[in-house]
Amino acid sequence: MREIIVGENEANQRLDRFLLKYLNKSTRGNVFKLLRKKVIKVNNKKKKENYYLKLNDKIQFFLSDEALEELRQEEEMVLSKNVNLDIVYEDDEILVVNKPKGLLTHPNKNEYKKTLTTRVQTYLNHLATRTFKPASVNRLDRNTSGLILFCKTYDALKKYNKMMRNREIKKYYICIVHGRVKRKGEIKGYLDKDHQKNIVKIREDNSDGKGRFIHTRYKPLEYIKNYTLLEVEILTGRTHQIRASLSKIGHPIVGDTKYGGKKVKNVTTQVLHAYKLIVGDKIIVKDSDEIKDIIGKLS
Repeated sequence: MREIIVGENEANQRLDRFLLKYLNKSTRGNVFKLLRKKVIKVNNKKKKENYYLKLNDKIQFFLSDEALEELRQEEEMVLSKNVNLDIVYEDDEILVVNKPKGLLTHPNKNEYKKTLTTRVQTYLNHLATRTFKPASVNRLDRNTSGLILFCKTYDALKKYNKMMRNREIKKYYICIVHGRVKRKGEIKGYLDKDHQKNIVKIREDNSDGKGRFIHTRYKPLEYIKNYTLLEVEILTGRTHQIRASLSKIGHPIVGDTKYGGKKVKNVTTQVLHAYKLIVGDKIIVKDSDEIKDIIGKLS
């Protein structure tokens, strides 16, 4: 028999969700079966899968060590040799970092180690538990730089994910676009993604119900010859939303050749930076040195 005690980062989780993470080689059906047959108990009592764990609850596994190890695999922390982080804000709940252009936010099938998430989880390794690792509530494309918010505890992750869903976290970007945008405006529509080409299109009609609603606001900040420095607020967070939105109104982002933008000297990817987050009473800002440099070259 093995017993584990529920800590702060594991409390308030549903029992089945906790067990699926802890017994990461098992299945949902098998977890339900183990609970039903009292092979797994909480505080020596049978509990249903929808029981919410409490701090200091004791979970008992009435299995041999060999049987238990067949159901789980210890996950090793993949340490990045370079934990180089541009930390913009940090408190007991959250960490906000400035992601450089060219770095993935999350691991994917082609890259696991060299990501921002790996760097953050290495930096916050002391906060990781059996079933929780610090995680982000927003993401950015590889070639978009800017602010990403990570949560340091499970309770914080629930809280800030809910705020993000309820649009209580405001996200602002700056970019340089072709042409002069004369006035502020907004773009609403429905997004379709071509997964093979990794490109999206925005349409006004959603009669087939397959499009995903997008809402983008923008306003000009500065004119640089025949270019405009724009501030963009996204009220929905969809793949390539800003890039496709600005292309739709005839003002593609400089360097964004996928969506109609043209390259300028020494610019190889879209000039787009997530520069401001408003989180409750916190206003977190990080300007882009790259955009300042490009403005200087275009002037």
